[in-house]
Amino acid sequence: MSKLKTSTEDPTRRLLYLTLTRPDITFAVNRLSQFLSCPTDAHLQAVYNVLKYLKANPGQGLFYSVNTELCLNGFSDADWGTCLDTRRSVTGICVFLGTSLISWKSKKQQVASSSSTEAEYRAMAMASDEMVWLNQLLKSLHIFVTSQAKLFTDNKSAMHIANNPVFHERIKHMEIDCHRTRDRIKEGLLKVFHVTTNNQLADILTKPLHPGPFHSVLGRMSVSSLFTSQEDSVVET
Repeated sequence: MSKLKTSTEDPTRRLLYLTLTRPDITFAVNRLSQFLSCPTDAHLQAVYNVLKYLKANPGQGLFYSVNTELCLNGFSDADWGTCLDTRRSVTGICVFLGTSLISWKSKKQQVASSSSTEAEYRAMAMASDEMVWLNQLLKSLHIFVTSQAKLFTDNKSAMHIANNPVFHERIKHMEIDCHRTRDRIKEGLLKVFHVTTNNQLADILTKPLHPGPFHSVLGRMSVSSLFTSQEDSVVET
């Protein structure tokens, strides 16, 4: 396939800024940005598809409610070995302040994980770092959370590792920094809960989803269309 460096690089870089308000394109843009140094016509076509999606609903964005509980709720997920070239997993995390989405990230892990549990545990470590930072940020703004931070994962094995005070021999190969999640649990900074895959909101940040699950997750992430809301209000009136 032919290389299209100049024509693909500019729109992709601009889309990176748009992910600050559009979590629904975060995974796609993260995937495309990995080919900025050597893009092809296939990547350019993928960029066009993202632009068509944005043009179809320009008023879509995040909705922040004024009536929400001041507590941090995080979701972490990982798609194991999704990169066919490096066999590295993709981490997806999103953090809510009550019901309002305030932080999200899609990132390829720096090392290859030997199991899905290891990949999920690395995702939990990244999510716990983000939640601790947000908690400190809220304190500096004199905003105090009303309850303990909660981290949700759909991998029971990773959850048990985080809650187990004695690490098993089979997980000693993981980097020490991965056990930060366990340290935060011991300190009482957060608590880990299991969530079903259907209710894993970070799933949208790790892989492409079918339209049904995709729009279902967006609705629960408080992503809505400004124009649709206006039309609905007119119909109701």
